[in-house]
Order: sequence, then C-alpha cells, then structure tokens
Amino acid sequence: MPTAKINGIEIYYESHGTGFPLVLAYGIGGNTTEWEPQIEPFSRSHRFIVWAPRGHAQSESPPNADQYTQEIFAQDLEGLLDHLGIEQAYVGGLSMGGGIATRFTIMHPQRVAALLIFDSFSAAGLETPPENRRMREDIIRLSETEGMLAVADYAIKNNPNISQTAALGDEHENRIRQMYQALNPVGYAHSTRMILNAVFDASLLEGIKIPTLVLAGQNDGALPACRFIHEKIQDAQLVVIPDAGHLSNLDQPVKFNAAVLEYLTSIDQVRTTSG
Repeated sequence: MPTAKINGIEIYYESHGTGFPLVLAYGIGGNTTEWEPQIEPFSRSHRFIVWAPRGHAQSESPPNADQYTQEIFAQDLEGLLDHLGIEQAYVGGLSMGGGIATRFTIMHPQRVAALLIFDSFSAAGLETPPENRRMREDIIRLSETEGMLAVADYAIKNNPNISQTAALGDEHENRIRQMYQALNPVGYAHSTRMILNAVFDASLLEGIKIPTLVLAGQNDGALPACRFIHEKIQDAQLVVIPDAGHLSNLDQPVKFNAAVLEYLTSIDQVRTTSG
C-alpha cells in the first residue's frame, strides 16, 4: 500500500492509469475504496489518484485536535502532489474532500487546472445548521466513547447523508458499515470537529477563477450549498444527478461518471489547445 510521509504523518494514496492527473479525496468517514465505481472509467483517460486525508482509513491519525484544520488538510494535498512530482492537476473531492480541494485551490490556484466539487457543504464555507451540528456532536461523542460500530449504527439511522445510500439495499449498507469500521475513532472525531469549524468568507469563492464543476445529488441535503458555490464561482458549471443523495458517486455511478468525464473532456480540449 503506497504511503507518503507528508507534514510528519503517513498519507495513503493510490494511483491508477496514465495521463493528466485527476486527484480526488472522499468525504468524512470515507476512504479510497468509495471511489471503486470510478477507478476503471476515470483511469482510461487520466492518471486517477485517490487519497485518504489524515484521520481516515489507511492514513495516519494524529492525536491532537489542533492537527486537523481545513488549511492543514490542504497542505497535505500540496505535499502529496509534491511527493508525486505533479505540478498541476484536476483537483476535487466529495463532501469533506470537496472542501479540502476548494481550500487548496484558494491557497494554490496555479496548481489547479480544474476544481471538482461533489456533494459538498464544507466547500461553501457556511455555518453548519443547528440540527446538523447536534447530530455531528452526537457522532463525536459516540466515536470517543463507544467506537465506530456505534457510529455506523447511529449514522445509518440518523444521518440523511448516509441513510439515503444505506436504504438502497444490503450491499450499500454493508459498504457503509465497512467504511466506518476502517476508521480510527480519534481521527474521525477530530475530522468531524474540523468540518464544524470549516467556515470562511464567501468572497474567497468569488476569487476562484479556475474552471469548476459543482455536482450534487438531487436528494442531497448539500444541494443548496452546492447551488450557493455555483453562484459564487465565476463560470462554474452545476450538474444535479437525479435519484441520488449525498454519496452520488455510489448512488448513481453511471450518471456520475458520465457527467464528470464529459466535463473533463471539455477541459482537456481547452487545456491542450491553449497549451
């Protein structure tokens, strides 16, 4: 399993295929296996790199809460690109991963050929709504006192981001349980705290001049935030995936893949022509 020592911790990543780099991270609680439906189609035309942020799955989980901020996560992404010798890439992610990619783009716009934001509330920089904050505080308490099996049970019942996908059948629910069981409870708790504090001024979004795709499931609670992002980033393209929730790449992988590849093909054409 490839890892890179970045900012003093081990970060796990996988690289598939060849071509212009496409670098994606998953959402809070996820890991690189959640990109399984995308690996084969995306790696046909691009070097598809998936990575696990600190506190997640195969990556290291630092013990202290102050080691988890959106800026530090973005610095980890910078270090990963440096480790791989990548000067510029298509950068993105789902949910928390989209927030990391957005923060990275704000910090290092010259390294981003296109920004891909999927089903992401944290990329908008908005305050977490009170009901969602209470749910996440419950999850933090459970992860620190009862462990990840209890978190999985709670999320499947109470977190609409998760319950919508789990309701699609046993295979989806089992995948979600495995996803949570792979997590370090300390890293997960600190990452969740980071999400609650990932607030920034919307003018930072307005300063993004990079080609941007904003994609969300039709039934995703983050769709209003994605519409907000679409309005703030100049010339951003918005795609809404029918019959999909927060994990749109798993709920509707064929539609998700087609939308992302169509967008990347258009950006590939512009990039190679202008280059």
